[in-house]
Amino acid sequence: MRCHINLLKSNQVPHYFTRSTGTMGFTVIIVGGSVSGLSLASMLEKFNINYILLEAHPTIAPQLGASLGLLPSGLRILDQLGCYDKIRNNVGNTYYAAQMRLFSGKTWIDTKPTTFSEKLEERIGYPQTFVDRQTVIQVLFDSLKYKDRVLTSKRVNVVEHGGDHVTVHTTDGSKYTGDVVVGADGIHSKVRQEMWRIANDAKSDLFKPDPLVGLQCESKCIFGISKRPPGLPASPQQINAFFKNSNYMIISAPENRYYWFLFTEANKVYGKDIPRYTKEDELQLAEEHFEDQLTETTTFKDLYEHRLQTSLVSIEDHVFPRWHYRRIITIGDAAHKLHPISAQGGNGAMETAAVLVNTLVDALQDQDAKGSLTECEIDAIFTDVQANRFQRAVDAVNQGRRTNSASIKETLFSKIFVDYFFPRFGQSLIFSLIVKNTMSGPCIARLPVPERYIMAVERHQRRNPKKNWTTWTLMSLGAGFLFVFMFSRMRV
Repeated sequence: MRCHINLLKSNQVPHYFTRSTGTMGFTVIIVGGSVSGLSLASMLEKFNINYILLEAHPTIAPQLGASLGLLPSGLRILDQLGCYDKIRNNVGNTYYAAQMRLFSGKTWIDTKPTTFSEKLEERIGYPQTFVDRQTVIQVLFDSLKYKDRVLTSKRVNVVEHGGDHVTVHTTDGSKYTGDVVVGADGIHSKVRQEMWRIANDAKSDLFKPDPLVGLQCESKCIFGISKRPPGLPASPQQINAFFKNSNYMIISAPENRYYWFLFTEANKVYGKDIPRYTKEDELQLAEEHFEDQLTETTTFKDLYEHRLQTSLVSIEDHVFPRWHYRRIITIGDAAHKLHPISAQGGNGAMETAAVLVNTLVDALQDQDAKGSLTECEIDAIFTDVQANRFQRAVDAVNQGRRTNSASIKETLFSKIFVDYFFPRFGQSLIFSLIVKNTMSGPCIARLPVPERYIMAVERHQRRNPKKNWTTWTLMSLGAGFLFVFMFSRMRV
């Protein structure tokens, strides 16, 4: 389900827009007002598929201090939903000037006249950008035509199957019945927990051994949003800083703020032993790093003391082996949790939502006469969704793990990578990987492919008629071998 530029031009109308019968009888219950949940709701509206969305929080877009990295593959989907321009206008200038504090303590500054984001935008129509998670959720919510289908303060506690339906119960005593349930409720998903319970009650071995047992955590992260300290530039910046057992990612934010992440090592733990941290834990860890010199004019103490929102979390990154059972499927972090250093979590969540809608719309079109699907047909849909997305999610997890391993601890191999390889070849490598990832990634198949993407791709093809994937493939393979080699050496 790659996003081909010849699927639809912007002046063509998808088949389902021309339906005169109104909303389909088929109903999707979405649990979670997350990026994956709200993007799915917006997609379903485009095809007149009925849905209801249940959000546990009392508001749909709470400020939790989280930022979101958006890459071209995700921005293209947001563009199809009519959300890209609003997000871009909120972010403002996304042409981040890059600099790094190397393991050696030296500073590397990218002096090229064109920034990384500008090159991406020229090549495939979209830059990389960072934005408040709250902003993306609000823009997605505002894009909905039927906002009354989004219900807040609806915390799910039980899911049960009927003969031809599924019912969701919430803690306030309400219940909602539909054809399928989509768990978009995050890393600690209640829907996933209920899916496992239902399967185990039916004596199924599909989720045995306990999938949680195999989860592992090797690092932790304080993430936050701060007012801009006086020592950091007001112009758009992306700053990476590497220390003996930690590293930082710091990015300019709208309204004179900065997003930031402090990644540190943690003792390897598994499953239910993965800790949740308190504010006291966060402050203790932060104070241990106050003297870290992020730039020549700014320490971590400066950044932390200007904080607006912060949180300390364990870093879990994994892809569950099975995402669905009967009429239930999980998407986003509930199915595949990516390391934040990869900046691919939100993008992957929207990709899975798009593949789910693509597959569902195809099936409903085939079953147009009866307007519903059997449980066997639903299982086939969910199986296709996971088959389409599984390896791409695994690849993204592995990429995040290797990047983290190569940068969170000072070893001979990480020093070679950070201090010598990355300043010379890193941006070119990442650029080629993002372009290839975008062009091979899914979009919403029956909606027009955005003109800005088509124009950028066609412009590049006209300027470079003899170029093909060879260069990118060789660079990707070379980087893959390097990552695997370093990763294996660092585990010895």
